[in-house]
Amino acid sequence: MTLGNKMRLFMAVSAGLMLAAVLAVSYLRTDHEKELVERLVFECMADGQKIELKLWEDEEAGRYYLFLPSCFAGKTMDFTLRYEEGKGAVRIDGTVYRRDSTWAEAGKEEIHGLELKSPLGVFNGEKPLQVLASANLPAFMISAEAEEDILDLEEFDNKKYIETGNLLVVDQSGSVVCREKLDKFKVRGNLTASLDKKPFTFTFQNPVSLCGMKSAYKWNLLANATDGSYIRNKLILDLANQSIDAYEPDGEFVEVYLNGVYQGMYLLTEAVQIGENRLEIPEQSSWFLEMELDFRMEEDVPYVISDGGQIFAAGFVSAKPSEELSQIQYMINDIESALTAEDGRSVISGKYLRELIDMGSWAEAFLVQEISGDHDTGIASQFSYVLDKENPFLYAGPVWDFDGTMGNVNTPMFGNPSALTASVCNSRPEGNPNQNRWLSAMYKNPEFQALTAEKYSKVFRYNLGWAIDTGIDQHVEVIRRSAVLDALKWHEKRQNWMFVHPAEKEASAGDEFVPEDDYAKFSDLDQHVEMVREFLLEKKDFLDKLWVEKRDYCVVEVRNDAPFLNQDYNQTLYYWVERGKPLEELPRYEMYHFAGYVNRENGEQVVEGTVIYEDCVLEGIW
Repeated sequence: MTLGNKMRLFMAVSAGLMLAAVLAVSYLRTDHEKELVERLVFECMADGQKIELKLWEDEEAGRYYLFLPSCFAGKTMDFTLRYEEGKGAVRIDGTVYRRDSTWAEAGKEEIHGLELKSPLGVFNGEKPLQVLASANLPAFMISAEAEEDILDLEEFDNKKYIETGNLLVVDQSGSVVCREKLDKFKVRGNLTASLDKKPFTFTFQNPVSLCGMKSAYKWNLLANATDGSYIRNKLILDLANQSIDAYEPDGEFVEVYLNGVYQGMYLLTEAVQIGENRLEIPEQSSWFLEMELDFRMEEDVPYVISDGGQIFAAGFVSAKPSEELSQIQYMINDIESALTAEDGRSVISGKYLRELIDMGSWAEAFLVQEISGDHDTGIASQFSYVLDKENPFLYAGPVWDFDGTMGNVNTPMFGNPSALTASVCNSRPEGNPNQNRWLSAMYKNPEFQALTAEKYSKVFRYNLGWAIDTGIDQHVEVIRRSAVLDALKWHEKRQNWMFVHPAEKEASAGDEFVPEDDYAKFSDLDQHVEMVREFLLEKKDFLDKLWVEKRDYCVVEVRNDAPFLNQDYNQTLYYWVERGKPLEELPRYEMYHFAGYVNRENGEQVVEGTVIYEDCVLEGIW
């Protein structure tokens, strides 16, 4: 062999060895690290029951975390290390732990060094491992067979996928308070089902009581992924339960683990369903309706659509659905006729609105929507029911779905607390079929309007004040630690899920400085909570003036119909201005050669500071 050929052979072998080395390193450090971690189980005991926990990796920081339930906070823990599907080994702080080895952790949030042993018997490079314990909340340990199939669901895709499983609930004292088989476990929700932090629903074979709530078959776990305060749903459910005599769903904060992996903080809620300890109405003689959005209509669900375009999903229809759907159609058109009549009397049946609907329950529904500033007001998640199909009379309730409330909405109309938004019909841009037809029409009825003001003054006003002065702080005290851990688990993703962020995301003067590498750096709970508090304070102040002090308001309708504006975010706005007082704010669009606003009726220019004496419509000039 010539010298040249030997050199070429040497270079080829060297290149091959280098490639093999690179592939080996890649194999050892990348390809198998994730599966090694997924097989690793930290087993501990609570009230005589085995608890299996798994690590979560913050891939951006290159750090592992082990999230512990509240009952283990501040305690020295003995973990038995297990390795699913075979043998394994890890090295923690220089000590090797094989299968069934015991690792003692002092519960001081110290940072440990973790090394994983590859299939070839070599330990990978060391990464930090930190053990963090929650506080105050019970832990829901859920096991389900196909975790990846549950969590991989995309928007509106295969939400009917169902798994069975098991539920173990450990309260904050360490007692096992529930150990049950799950008949069904699945993802729930609509938009929220498309986010990485999934909301869930689960059912038991027999009724079970959870977190002090009355026993039932079906329960929901709301992720509150779009709510940076975590408390919006809880606040409104509390308000409804305090203010309404009829059944309203309750909820309690919990932490969820799925197959040992920490999912974060959730609100466990009673499901809106018919049955004992829930909405107790007779199925055989009742109808159960829900307002729905046009783009969420499903093929296998019966719907009725009023002549005015209001969509209802219909429940409890009989084996002859077409006949019953026709009856429901007649009922809702009869109600709608009374709603739109100047004298409140239907031209179909001749009955007045008060003879067709339960004014009291609908006034309560109006108040819940108005106080919360819900952007789904009158178009979705509004339930109602009839007790006697032979003599239809429509009741409102129960209330539901309040994560997109209190300023956490992506349209400016519902972000304004000093406006009676539930009375606005065109709550969406012109041409959008999903509009607040019914609630807005109800408020035009003098009897309904007076009843709404009375219920606010005598009942809701006090409970709203309690929520602002006491309820918010009580909830935050309970969830503060869990909110930090939830923010760590989902960190930057949360920012994309939220509709609106606080105007100021700076720490308040009393907050301690959080180092950039500290796990608490992602928490912005206080800023979001203050956004909730400020919204409710402004809303209460406005409603007090309107319904308690009986101040006289004019409605200023502001239209911005320029074709180059996205009408989803620049739709018609409404301002309530005290008669004889100046208009304080108007949207402006200088970048589009905006020339201001004129009164459509008299052509006069209107600017901020213009004194308002009557209802008016303003149009933008471009």
